[in-house]
Amino acid sequence: MLLIFADAAARLHLVLTLRNADLRGHSGQVSFPGGGAEPGDKDALVTARRETVEEIGICAARVQPLGLLANLYIPASHYTVTPVVARYAGRPAFSPNAREVAELFTFALDDLLRPELKAEERRLIRGVDVRVPYYAINRHKVWGATAIMLSELEGRLLRVRQIANREKG
Repeated sequence: MLLIFADAAARLHLVLTLRNADLRGHSGQVSFPGGGAEPGDKDALVTARRETVEEIGICAARVQPLGLLANLYIPASHYTVTPVVARYAGRPAFSPNAREVAELFTFALDDLLRPELKAEERRLIRGVDVRVPYYAINRHKVWGATAIMLSELEGRLLRVRQIANREKG
């Protein structure tokens, strides 16, 4: 879940977590809160809300879905992720689940548009030397599926900004 909330100055922020190093999949990586569907979940919104509440301890009733990003297949885990964008009504009081979350942090949504937060490095992944783009956020390298979702959100923000600028001019 790409959870958006406004701070006291009405600046919009996104929530990210650093996954606990003891977790089986994607341990020690930065991610959005969320997880796998359970048999009783009727859709991606239910799954995302339930998992987000479990991971970061927020009030489920204050989560208001805004829409979905494109489905994303993650080869390493063989999962297809359906990213849900949601607004949190009010300022969240986080209570992260220590078994799953090593760190919870937020960053201003408009920071996504700052070019200095984008970088690239070379990594050896399954024996292949690849160039990996990432966002440098709060001392963390946000890469992989999380960076792909951030990039899609960034593209949408840029389109909204372009439309707003055309309407002004």
